[in-house]
Amino acid sequence: MKRITIWFTALTTCLVLAACGSTWSGVKEDSKEIGHSVGKGLEKAGEKIQDITK
Repeated sequence: MKRITIWFTALTTCLVLAACGSTWSGVKEDSKEIGHSVGKGLEKAGEKIQDITK
């Protein structure tokens, strides 16, 4: 019984760590995309302000 508990705990730990790794990778990718989108939005807003002030 003790051996089954140890194996189950080890398997669960491995699955949790694998899931966390995938989540962290997704968070980093989403952050990059958000940064690019915000940059493009600010650039367009700056261009509109320049057009208005001319």
